[in-house]
Amino acid sequence: MDADQKKMLEEKGFDVDGTMKRFLNNETLYLKCLRKFLDDSSFDKLKAAYMSGNCKEAFEGAHTMKGFVSNLGINEIYHLLIPMVEKLRVQDMNLDAEMKQLETLYQETYKVIEEL
Repeated sequence: MDADQKKMLEEKGFDVDGTMKRFLNNETLYLKCLRKFLDDSSFDKLKAAYMSGNCKEAFEGAHTMKGFVSNLGINEIYHLLIPMVEKLRVQDMNLDAEMKQLETLYQETYKVIEEL
């Protein structure tokens, strides 16, 4: 990962240094795992379940995504998902504002990772 890539990730709220520690400073592995974000289906699962009113499936998608983005250091999405997961855990589907924000963050993050 070059300095420009690192700077771009950090400007988008990625915890590059913290995540690199978890990846034992293996930049190649980190970038490989970041690219897996592009193929991960947890956001689509969450969105589809939310749209259909399926709280259980929405919880599973949000919970999976929360763990995935946490491991990748995508902190902005992670911190948004924490309260969403807790709401869904108690079957509270009142997440309109959060889902709009998540959609925006997800699309922005997708584009950033695509550009790596």
